[in-house]
Amino acid sequence: MKLRVSLAAALLAAVLIVLCIIAAAVKAETLPANDDKPAPHFARIGIYEFGNETNIKDAGKDFSKILCDRFANKYKDTQFVLITPEDSGYPEGPVLLRHAQRLGEKYGVDAIIDGTFLTYQITGGSWPSRATPVPEVLLQAGIRIVETKDGTIFRNYSFMPTKPHIYSSRIRTQSELWAASVRYVIDETGSVMYKDGIFFEKEKEG
Repeated sequence: MKLRVSLAAALLAAVLIVLCIIAAAVKAETLPANDDKPAPHFARIGIYEFGNETNIKDAGKDFSKILCDRFANKYKDTQFVLITPEDSGYPEGPVLLRHAQRLGEKYGVDAIIDGTFLTYQITGGSWPSRATPVPEVLLQAGIRIVETKDGTIFRNYSFMPTKPHIYSSRIRTQSELWAASVRYVIDETGSVMYKDGIFFEKEKEG
């Protein structure tokens, strides 16, 4: 009787081990492609001119320039390089992945941040507006990080809210509202990238 119990216990243990192995294999196959990659801490990043799908002239160009300047001021240990279609010889972003490798060699960057400026909608159509007492804007942008060493997408940081963001009533003009909206998106995205360890940081002494 004791022998039968021991055999049954051993068989049960073996079955549980097999099930654990199968579960682990299934989990590994269903993980997103980049989730198991360690944060690379890119030391030099190219900011490629964003594509523009809005009716605002030069929205992608302006967004890219502000993003480059703002990141450079905030994440000082990482070098940021603004890359334009005129200088690179390629059209506005997103860049083709095979071009990312060439851009990496040309500009000496470890990664490229690019994407598309998708939506810019002011509640009421303009600001100031009779439709709302405070400025509201729905801004959407597809943002990604491409590694230049192999031309692969490392992360997607798409900013895709479904509701407008409310801004300060002290904003008086549409140009002020535009600048505030772009800064908000850039700061929110940069904060997530920073937490992910994307930006290089020098080791602190002591």
